[in-house]
Amino acid sequence: MADNTDLSMTGLTDEQAQELHAVYMSGLWLFTLIALVAHIATYIWAPWF
Repeated sequence: MADNTDLSMTGLTDEQAQELHAVYMSGLWLFTLIALVAHIATYIWAPWF
């Protein structure tokens, strides 16, 4: 069996956790970019100030 002493509370190894974090952060940046573009487009269409 594999040695499980290097697992965290989530059951992921350090390399797996870093890969998951990288994927999560890229998705977060994509969501933020889409939200920013949507807010700018909405403001151009109907300014709220």
